[in-house]
This record gives sequence, C-alpha cells and structure tokens, in this order.
Amino acid sequence: MSDQIEAAGALVTAGLAANALDQPAGSGGAHGGACTNCGAALIGPFCGQCGQRAHLHRSVGDVFHEFLHGITHFDGKAWTTLPMLLFRPGKLIRSYIDGHRARYVTPVPLFLMVIFLMFFVLSFVSINDTVGVGNQDAGKAAVASDQAGIVKALADIDAGIVEAKAKGDTAKLAELEAGRRLVTTVGVPGANVSITDKIADEIEVAARSGKLKVNTGIKALDAKGSEALKNPRLVLYKLQTKAYKLSFLLVPMSLPWLWLVFLWKRGVGLYDHAIFALYSISFMSLLFIAGSLALTADIVTEAFWVPLLLAPSLHMFVALRGAYGLGVFGAGWRTIYMSIAAAFTLSLYFLILIVLGVFD
Repeated sequence: MSDQIEAAGALVTAGLAANALDQPAGSGGAHGGACTNCGAALIGPFCGQCGQRAHLHRSVGDVFHEFLHGITHFDGKAWTTLPMLLFRPGKLIRSYIDGHRARYVTPVPLFLMVIFLMFFVLSFVSINDTVGVGNQDAGKAAVASDQAGIVKALADIDAGIVEAKAKGDTAKLAELEAGRRLVTTVGVPGANVSITDKIADEIEVAARSGKLKVNTGIKALDAKGSEALKNPRLVLYKLQTKAYKLSFLLVPMSLPWLWLVFLWKRGVGLYDHAIFALYSISFMSLLFIAGSLALTADIVTEAFWVPLLLAPSLHMFVALRGAYGLGVFGAGWRTIYMSIAAAFTLSLYFLILIVLGVFD
C-alpha cells in the first residue's frame, strides 16, 4: 500500500509539473490595466510580454480547481493530442516540428505525465496465477484440476520441512519454507496476485535454493548482489523507483539510432529526432498501461492481445512515414531497424537499472 501511495503522489507531482511546463507563466491581473507579473499593459486574456494570464484566481475553490486541472486537463489540449498520437502520430510530430503547436500538448509534459501514469498503474497491476493469454476456458479448467495438486504440494513441503529440521539441514529448510510461502501466497490457482510480489517470491526461492547466484568476477559486487537477493522486494522497489526517475534516459539513448538511420537525409536534425522519440515513447507507455490494465482485468482474448502486440511496429511505421515524409519502403525498413534498436536500447536501460538497483 505504501508503494501505491507513493506512486499516487508521484503521479500528482508529475501532473502538476507537466501542467506548469505546458502553460504560460501563471495567472494574475484582470482584463485591461497592467500585468501583475511584468507591468506591461494588458489588451487581452494574456500578457503580450511574458505570457501570464490576465485573470487572477483568489479563492480556495480555484486552488482545488487548478490542482485537478493540472493533473487531468492540460488546458483541453490532451483531447486533441491523444487521438493524434494514437491514430495520426506522423502528422502530430510533423505539425509540432513545423511550428503548429498551440493546439497540442508539448512532448516533454506529455512524456512526463504518461511515464508517471505508467508507473502509477504498475503499482496496482495483478495477474491471474493460472489463466494465460489465449484460452480462458482452459485456464479455468486448470484452476479446478490444480486444487488437489496444491494441497498435495503443501503436504509434501510440510513433510520435507519436518525432515530438514530433523537433519538440521538449514539450507534445505530455508528453501522449503520459501517455497511454502510462494505456494500459499501466490500459488493459489485463479488468485489475482501482485506481479511484483510474484516475481519477488520466485527470486527468493531461486536464490535460497542456489539456482540464482551473482557471479560478476568482482568479489565486492558479488557480495552486494548476494546481499540484495536476500530481500528481493526491496530490490524491486528500488528498481521501480529508479526506473521512473531515469526514464528520461530513453530519449538520449534513442537519438543515436535515429541520427544514424537518417544520416544522409537533408533537413533532418537531432531536434526532429528528439520530438519523434518523446511522442513515440509516450505512445509505447500508453500501450504498456493498456496491457497492464488488461492483465489485472483478466482480459485474455486474442482479439485484444494480438492487435496490442502488433501496435508498436504499426505505430512506428505510420509515425516514420508522416514525420519524415518517407515512402512505404523507406518507412518499412526503418521500422524493422528501429524495432531492433528499441530492443537493444531497452536491454541497456534495464541493465543500468539492475546495476543501480542491485549494487547501489
């Protein structure tokens, strides 16, 4: 629960920060007269010099309104930007680069908000322990057939615990006790369990049984890694915390790949690539949110998951065509190239997170 409260706080902070980035300098003054910020004469709802609003909010109700407004509205621009991001990403990116920006949420605030929303949703994600993607009926049948198996497994583990205690085998005892916790907490068929709890329990079982070891060849790092495996929940918490704090690294890590593939195309610079990367990562994060919510809701039909899994490549193809003015062939081979590059980038990103989370 504390993780979820912290995630909610981070989401609120992100919303307010994103709204501040996407708005004029502030609010104050009234129509006519002078701007309370810079003193310039006001001739409309905004100051012509500093961009500050002319209307001044002075009530407690307005404070709460701005609070909610900062999290959810982006001044109404989200309702224009999100459909464009989903269905016409190339036009959105090209329009923003060409200077048509007033109607859209700018890429940095959108990226910030979506990334924090993704980690907020992740803190609530749970999965059905037996039902998998593809055949829900088969999963339900497995739930029924596995009930007897769970009872037998617990009986066998209990017998093993008694035997290990009699022999004084502490290593085996620790492994069996961890296994019993895994079965009783996340091994119940059909139960929805936190995905982080399930991963943590499985890591703990593997570490205690000796199947998972840290072997970097550097004694100091091996010692830190082995110590971290004793408390996998703490490690996962640190990884999640560092993941959203370091999510901005995905943008500069993506730029070299884009620069290389457009090296010979005139009139395209790093700024164009940065805008492309920000909007594209925002879209991929929205897909992740949709998938996480589907797992929690036990949506396992192929009609949902097949389009969701194909969406990243299709979206990238459409975005490349529209943003860079490419033909079908040019966008096609670049989509394949960028898909491979994205896999390398994510692998490197997760490696950085693991190093910082485990060895920090």
